Amino acid sequence: MASVDEELLFTTVKLEGITASREMPVGTGFFYTTKERVFIVTNKHVIKDTTSGVFKMLARKNGDINGQPHLGNGVDISFNESVFVGHPDADTDVAVADITGALEDLRAKGRPVYYKSINDALIPSEQDIKKYISPLQNIVFIGYPDGIWDTTNFLPIIRSGITATPCYIDFKGRKEFVIDASVFPGSSGSPVFIYYPGSYYDKLGNLYEGTRLFYIGILSRGFQRNEKGMLSEENIPTSSEKVPYVKQMIGLGIVIKAVAVQETIQHYFDRNKM
Repeated sequence: MASVDEELLFTTVKLEGITASREMPVGTGFFYTTKERVFIVTNKHVIKDTTSGVFKMLARKNGDINGQPHLGNGVDISFNESVFVGHPDADTDVAVADITGALEDLRAKGRPVYYKSINDALIPSEQDIKKYISPLQNIVFIGYPDGIWDTTNFLPIIRSGITATPCYIDFKGRKEFVIDASVFPGSSGSPVFIYYPGSYYDKLGNLYEGTRLFYIGILSRGFQRNEKGMLSEENIPTSSEKVPYVKQMIGLGIVIKAVAVQETIQHYFDRNKM
């Protein structure tokens, strides 16, 4: 049986798109299952204006529907912006695509794929929040920072950090909170978890044996600071001097709460009268 952190490796895919202007955005998507439908969840900005794109899912060994993941053996699935449905609030950076049919087609063709899916049961309840979740929590998020991944085995990168604002309080009045972690382009769309392997505490300091995993949101963006760069030439006239700025990530990321993913999926069901 795989450990929890081993299973987390199989919750995401690397989304690689092409836009009409020939830009090549890269981001993270993750699997979410509800009402017997399987979705890819990501940010709106990851798939915005993509006219074509692909993500790779791991095949199962020997083509067996119950087989283990065949590392390094992938199945490509195409996408574009039109297959995604966005959150009804234009400013909520969440989009979902129903891939249930694609997975069924692959299975029918004898090419079943291996993945692990997040679901509603992993989201902390109000009771869980009251008992277990304090402002400071250890978190992990899975994705493809700067497009980096294991190109041999087709596996993502696991990163860690802490909550920088309470995940149960709306940061600046939005369904968001902040994490203290190294956040880079390509990490957009990463699922974020509270994760304590082996043991965990409640708010009163009582120790419990076992592993604690909560799904709490989707990484959307990071804080950046503009810094003046050094000029390569010194004799530019003052009247036309241009000062370059360098954008630097400061190690804080904004996470959209899990409820926004649920709302986006419900919006999909409503649109399709399901």
